[in-house]
Amino acid sequence: MFKTILSAVDGSEISRRALEEALDVARAMQASVHVVHVIQAGTYPALPLNEFEPSDIARQALLDSLEREADETLADAQQRAVVAGLQIIVHKCWGHPGAEITALARELGADLTVVGSHGRGRLDRFFLGSVSSYVVDHATSTVMVVRG
Repeated sequence: MFKTILSAVDGSEISRRALEEALDVARAMQASVHVVHVIQAGTYPALPLNEFEPSDIARQALLDSLEREADETLADAQQRAVVAGLQIIVHKCWGHPGAEITALARELGADLTVVGSHGRGRLDRFFLGSVSSYVVDHATSTVMVVRG
């Protein structure tokens, strides 16, 4: 039996499907649901949009945009939970997605962590990394990977 479920969302269609799976399991097992969106801002270059705009202004605009995207994604997750008849607790973090997801799962004592996988090949995973692979390798709880 799962009592605490953590679902990671990033605004993609596959993460929405993963959330739906998490909500289905939560409904069946009467579990609590936590949803996390991790903003990985450190990988974005802080380049000016033109020669007249300082890079710190461009960087702040980018960070603001990432923050708004995270808020919209979490609001969508909240709405999906309401439609499913469940309440969720939302979390927003900054950092490496895999590390933040597994750390939050440990902190919450999650029994199940649900993530989406875009199904990238080995070469893409080598160069880009894979959040779902990281979570599977480092999680202390059961992990459900919903494939694209």
